[in-house]
Amino acid sequence: MSYPYITAMTAGVILIMQIVLAYMVSDTRGKAQTSLGDGGNNMMLKSVRRHGNLAENAGLFIAAFSLLELSRFSPTLLIILCVAFVISRVLHAIGMSQAQSTNVMRFIGGVGTYIIGLVLGGCLVWIGMQSMMVKV
Repeated sequence: MSYPYITAMTAGVILIMQIVLAYMVSDTRGKAQTSLGDGGNNMMLKSVRRHGNLAENAGLFIAAFSLLELSRFSPTLLIILCVAFVISRVLHAIGMSQAQSTNVMRFIGGVGTYIIGLVLGGCLVWIGMQSMMVKV
């Protein structure tokens, strides 16, 4: 079994993005003089949610990407899903930074993440079912 290079690169990009968003939360906290929560500050709320939303999704997706890569199901599909996930998360973070909370970038980023998750989950279920059928 080989090292999951595609997932590792994706995890690296997502980790850097997570650290940048975490820094932005810290910076906004300092400017807003808010130690905990959002203090009723809309910019603080947006900053916390940009960071939190990525954190809510990143770990599970990276784990699932790793399983797909280790299965050697389809490296091309894996690359497409990883690139689409990074793009979706970047678009979502940019959309969450806009003055208008409902916008095209946030929508595309969110829907993209949902679609990628469904495809990724479906692939993993398919692989599991195929493996079970072989063993029966």
